[in-house]
Amino acid sequence: MPGQRELLAVREIVHAFLFADRPEEAFQFALDRVAPVVGAAFASVYRVDGASELMRLVAAHNWPERLKPWLADVRIRVGFGPSGEAASERRPIEVPDVFADADLDDWQEVARELGFRAIVSLPLQVTGASVGAVTFYFREWADFTAERRGLLRLVADLMAGAAEKAMLLERVRRAEAAAADATADLDRQLQAARDARRSRAGFVDLAAGAMREAIAATGASGPAAERALGLLDDLELLVAAETGGVTPTLSSVDPRVPLREAMRAVAAANPDAHPVAEEPIHPMPAVRADAELLARVLAKLVERALPLAPAGAVHATVTVVAGRVEYRVPGEPGDDLGWRFALAVGRGIGAKLSRDEGQASPTVVLAIPVGGDRAERQDSGA
Repeated sequence: MPGQRELLAVREIVHAFLFADRPEEAFQFALDRVAPVVGAAFASVYRVDGASELMRLVAAHNWPERLKPWLADVRIRVGFGPSGEAASERRPIEVPDVFADADLDDWQEVARELGFRAIVSLPLQVTGASVGAVTFYFREWADFTAERRGLLRLVADLMAGAAEKAMLLERVRRAEAAAADATADLDRQLQAARDARRSRAGFVDLAAGAMREAIAATGASGPAAERALGLLDDLELLVAAETGGVTPTLSSVDPRVPLREAMRAVAAANPDAHPVAEEPIHPMPAVRADAELLARVLAKLVERALPLAPAGAVHATVTVVAGRVEYRVPGEPGDDLGWRFALAVGRGIGAKLSRDEGQASPTVVLAIPVGGDRAERQDSGA
């Protein structure tokens, strides 16, 4: 059974392993506490140096002062000598008499100079691997008893735990550093994307301004000029919406009114078109939206439907479904400019666009949450 002195040493070693900033500090403390308890003249801790087959000295107890300047350069090859064999074979290596073992010629001169005869080396094992060895040097084998053997194994296990803790912490630090690098790289990419969007928005503004000046300078007028100016307005609004540069003016809106305004705009710009707004005659709950932008989105959806409608007769509806106002317009999502405009500007005012899978003919849905006061019934005036 371990005595009071041994138990006190173990308790202090455990405390050191729990609170040491670096494993080498804990190793050194453990050697300094346990070596005198077990009667060892000297002691060393060797750790495998990265992915190499060499172990470097990371802690040493009671080695002569004249040797300390060279201790940092000491390397032991895994598989050679008592420490190397303990690490390689993952088992304790006990040498009762260095001078009686012909395979330890290299150690006999050192043992004779330093005055030790016996060596006990124990592996430092973590999950599935050996990361080094702790070795104790005794002046006589009689100094090493069965009780001391058990204490050394306990200390070796504690040292292995400290080494594994350090390895896990290092992995955490590397993961945190990699995450920080990835976050910084993502931030740089996002900033570059924002800069690119701002540059694109600036370019579009300049180009649109130049085209307006050119139209004004030529004195062009009529439907063609108006359509060109309208297209420039749409392009500027699209780019602003895609770059987050649209700030909607929200108010309580009767959802029938933007649809009527959209139909008027489409009819005015397309004399051969016959858009029809289908709306309930009873009052509808209001939505909180930018009425002008909502009307422009609806107009763009209706214009997309004109080529598919017989004689330009596009029917668009507005209804209330499960707390949402839904506008339905013939057509399908696509990659054309009109759909991009409706999608980007609609998102900017809190609307969601999708395909209505429940309709036999292709239909898109613009949905916006109910909000605000109940709208009063209004005549269309059409």
